[in-house]
Amino acid sequence: MNILFVCTGNTCRSPMAEELLRCMAKELQIDDLEVSSAGTDADAGLPASFGASMVIAERGGDLFNHAAVQLTADMAGDADLILTMTQAHRERVLQLCPEAADKTYTLIGYATGTDHNIEDPFGGDSDVYLKTLDQIELALVVLLIKLYPQHAEEIRRVYEPKG
Repeated sequence: MNILFVCTGNTCRSPMAEELLRCMAKELQIDDLEVSSAGTDADAGLPASFGASMVIAERGGDLFNHAAVQLTADMAGDADLILTMTQAHRERVLQLCPEAADKTYTLIGYATGTDHNIEDPFGGDSDVYLKTLDQIELALVVLLIKLYPQHAEEIRRVYEPKG
């Protein structure tokens, strides 16, 4: 399955989701996922924000070589599932690629059926980035359970909330 995450600049939320899902899949030995990310208004080639790089490193990921990518209609067309960080991002995807309507959701919407957005942490301190990453991780746990129900017990065990 080819999953595309979309945010605005492709320097914070969507690369964090991409890298975290890649790490989770590796840990769970799920090897049939292709994961990528793009921005609706990306400045191509920009690195991931320092805050995003730092918090993802704490979870075993690496964004230090990430380069922002501008979303294209071809990318949207090639994806099996497009997960956006906000409803506005979803609308932008559908403006670019209307035929992607049946496979484009907000990340929180796909996970929970609600229309909550994942707010942009850009410019915030490490606590803001951690809060955003925690939101993304919870949604990704649900995503993995939906996509791989046969691994649900293991996913819940590995990603059981701490505290």
